[in-house]
Amino acid sequence: MLRQSNTMRTGLRTISRSRCGWTLVELLAVIVVAGAALLIGSLSVYRGKVMSEQLTCQDSMRAIHSTLQIYWEKNSRTYPANQAAFEQFLKSPAYFPDGELHCPQDQDLSLHYQYHYTASANPVPGDISITCPVTGSGHGPL
Repeated sequence: MLRQSNTMRTGLRTISRSRCGWTLVELLAVIVVAGAALLIGSLSVYRGKVMSEQLTCQDSMRAIHSTLQIYWEKNSRTYPANQAAFEQFLKSPAYFPDGELHCPQDQDLSLHYQYHYTASANPVPGDISITCPVTGSGHGPL
């Protein structure tokens, strides 16, 4: 019985018919699967970054609101009268020794938290709300 060979002679060369390497279809399939995995991973990282920035912004507004209570106690039970006075409060090293708090999504640090104060004869924390200039989210009374 003749044994069939996996080699073929063409002129002076011997070409092996054994399988070496991957076909183009197999390479494309691997690239598509790897690309899909990278896309899913990068979307998860981006979503986590956005959620982290939103939580940091909420935490900053909560810290400002709490510090306003200290301001209220030190200033004869009054709050900053308007946005300009509020911005001076935010820049005060007495209240914020590490510097003014900003939304992490405000890349150039040019926007200030928006301050809304409904003046009343007997001011309470419920008279204040703080809004983020970037996300539009807000923080009311504690």
